Amino acid sequence: MTLDEKIKMLNDYAMAWYSSSQADYIHEATFRAQGFGKFADLCKEEAEEELEEARKCTERVVALGGKPVFGCFEQPIFSEIKDLLKDWDDGFKEQQGVEELEKIAASLTDDSITRKLVESFVECESEHRAWVAKHLGIIERIGYENYLIEQLG
Repeated sequence: MTLDEKIKMLNDYAMAWYSSSQADYIHEATFRAQGFGKFADLCKEEAEEELEEARKCTERVVALGGKPVFGCFEQPIFSEIKDLLKDWDDGFKEQQGVEELEKIAASLTDDSITRKLVESFVECESEHRAWVAKHLGIIERIGYENYLIEQLG
């Protein structure tokens, strides 16, 4: 991967994570207002993680001598927890985010710093994918209404 390709890739991921982070903060406010404080807390944690990932991308772009870009990608906003979880799950399947990050990490043989950074993203995204699958499984087992009761507070 050339230097310009690395910078573009990092800028693209930064913008994606800045966008997702903002959407997750909106979801936090939405679900908290509905009384689902536990799920709102999870959205806030996800927003903070994504903001940190975006920040790390931007720092790496600067360290590589590149110019950070600013912008956001439009993100869907949901008023139902199950719809947000389904969207996240569909995104993992359609975008193959973890698999794509693994390929990128493997291609960074000449840049151990960026490779380790991308590998840390693989770990975070894998954990998030497992978390979403777990919560969808809980909904399937106990039903959506019972799941919502668990998210109150």
